[in-house]
Amino acid sequence: MKKIEILEPTILKSSKKLLSNSLAKNQVSTSSKQIIEKFEKKISVISGSRYVISTNTGSAALYVGLKSLGIKKSDLIIMPSYTFIATPNSCILAGGSPWFFDIEKNSLTLDLKQIEQKLKSETFKSGKYYYHKSTRQRIFAICPVYTLGFLPDLSRIKKLAKKYNLKVIADAACAIGANYNKKKLSYYSDAVIYSFNGNKSITSGGGGALCVNKESIKNRACLFVSNGKKGQYFHDSFGLNLKITGLHAALGLGQLIEMKKIFKIKAQLRKKYLTFFYKNNLKTFSLNKKSYSSLWLNFLITKKDISIKLIKTANNLKINLNYFWMPMHLQPFLKSELKENMKNTNFLWKKILILPSSLHLNNKNFLAIKKFLLKNINFL
Repeated sequence: MKKIEILEPTILKSSKKLLSNSLAKNQVSTSSKQIIEKFEKKISVISGSRYVISTNTGSAALYVGLKSLGIKKSDLIIMPSYTFIATPNSCILAGGSPWFFDIEKNSLTLDLKQIEQKLKSETFKSGKYYYHKSTRQRIFAICPVYTLGFLPDLSRIKKLAKKYNLKVIADAACAIGANYNKKKLSYYSDAVIYSFNGNKSITSGGGGALCVNKESIKNRACLFVSNGKKGQYFHDSFGLNLKITGLHAALGLGQLIEMKKIFKIKAQLRKKYLTFFYKNNLKTFSLNKKSYSSLWLNFLITKKDISIKLIKTANNLKINLNYFWMPMHLQPFLKSELKENMKNTNFLWKKILILPSSLHLNNKNFLAIKKFLLKNINFL
């Protein structure tokens, strides 16, 4: 039996056709405007944003978003500790500093109650901005992370940002197509970023997108992704070559065209997992009732910390199960960054067991996964 991976890309007909056309027309580079603009227009419709700047990675989109919003040296960015390393790394690269917060005990998203308490007790206002009392750093933005596709209370975040004059840059790397209260994600944020990495449900092989509604932010972002270039070999400001290629855009556009089909299959798989979980008293988290999102990966919350033995046993049977993220406040090079109490994060992170979630997971694969989990249910 072929190994059952956690997630493998499924390249559908539309992507193959568009890739073939791009190759035939030599639309393969970062200067392949025709196919890249089609890709960006499609993302604009899906995200509800006026402007889209496609990038070579989701990390690049996050970096460019922070720079374009006007981050200054040492500015604090509120974010969960339970996130992928790209979130704090992009912040640091842009000149800022992460301020790590806990996640809620019944979700994988920011603990907004903790944030509200700390902003009230640990900050002071000077002019139009708020500053941290101890470090004297300006609190510039809040970066909610839509972990696996889960959305926090976006209405509450928007109100919080208005009260404390914060920018909202949403790390929606795996939440393309999501909405909250029937409004698209750009309604709640100054900037939204997506990732189209090879392990995402909607992939371009490698790529990302920054979505904004203000033309001034879009103009700054366009400079950042194109070496600060204004005219032939004239560079108005600092920038890097962070643009997506025509080949990646063609692949991504094909995936977006078939997004409804992809999400339908993902929803069917999710339903099968949930039926199995409930029948066997296994724990997972449910989506916020106000949100719509296609979950990127399926997972269990185990009663005990996940054992290495369980992972190895599954791998020996050609079933790839694994831990997920190690929190950022535990990463050696980030231990000195500002952080709050991580009660829920510390309790949960070793109990999140990621399960195979590929589109082409067949009944035989699913039966093998169920059989393994039932046999090892004492570890769950």
